[in-house]
Amino acid sequence: MYNLLQRANSIFAFAMTVTFGVLAAIAIATPFLPSSPSAQITVKDIQVISYEYMTQGESEFAFVKLNLDADLTSLFNWNTKQLFVSVLAEYETNSHDINQVILWDSIIQSKEEALIKVSELHNEYNFVDITTSFRQVNASYSLYWDVMPYVGVLTSGQTKSNHVIKFPPRSNEYR
Repeated sequence: MYNLLQRANSIFAFAMTVTFGVLAAIAIATPFLPSSPSAQITVKDIQVISYEYMTQGESEFAFVKLNLDADLTSLFNWNTKQLFVSVLAEYETNSHDINQVILWDSIIQSKEEALIKVSELHNEYNFVDITTSFRQVNASYSLYWDVMPYVGVLTSGQTKSNHVIKFPPRSNEYR
């Protein structure tokens, strides 16, 4: 009737159909799982110094110290592979309506790492404005996260800071 190869092919096709059906159900159900992440960012100190920057001439760099207290454990479920987390400074200038600068980022791969409590965190990347000056600039600081699932769509979210902080006048030394 049927040889061994035809039977193996039928079993394999059925197994793949069931597997893809389960993966589709997981991808559809994951966005509806409840989560309530929370984060609080407190800026401790901002310093602005003048620096000779490449060929543009003199620019102002900002150095930020902040405290980060976040509980992102609710974002982890059976379909979460990892989280990409970043702290951004967001501000407006006369020449640009939206400016976003990443100050710090991290990849979180387990639920235990998702409870973040860091004090006196320094910015990891250069914080320089395109206009070469931070005069009359007020910034708010936010925590952004991207949930990378095993199966399904990448989702993201953010926790915005309530307070806006004005940049201080520049100094010539970095503490």
